[in-house]
Amino acid sequence: MTESTKLRITRQLAGWCAKWGLPGFEHGLTITFSHRFRSALGRCAPASREIRLAEFLLAAPAALLEEALCHEAAHAAVYELHGAGLKPHGTEWRRLMQQVGFEPRVRFPAELLPVESVMAQRCRARRYWLHQCPVCDVSRVARTHVGRWRCASCVETGLDGRLVVTRIDAAQLKKVSDG
Repeated sequence: MTESTKLRITRQLAGWCAKWGLPGFEHGLTITFSHRFRSALGRCAPASREIRLAEFLLAAPAALLEEALCHEAAHAAVYELHGAGLKPHGTEWRRLMQQVGFEPRVRFPAELLPVESVMAQRCRARRYWLHQCPVCDVSRVARTHVGRWRCASCVETGLDGRLVVTRIDAAQLKKVSDG
């Protein structure tokens, strides 16, 4: 993250926290970026004041990063103002989002998400494991590597039935299922 991005984020947080009646609260927040996000833009652990955002937001339009950051910061602010036990996207959270000019939404409309950053990340996550018998060419596909699977036909004939396991993506999966 560049220094200018850090500065912009800090200023935004300071403004939101002041409007929420929590001046200086932004200094206690820890913000990190993770490449592991596939279906969410961020997560907040309000009790520890930790906010994790999807790394691809750094390359996305600034407005998307700001809204995702505000969304997560509002969770931390609700916890600070009202304590635990409230609904994550309840009335208090919605009120804070509206106070700073954001629509209190849980999901972003697809048209707001840039294809080259968000959608590319999500498509990359669609990986599968092809389990194939080297003897009789029987195959199974799974979302995880299953080492205990064996070829039933080969096991019945006295062979060990071990499968060769290969990682494939969604495009290769289509070829396997068509072929």
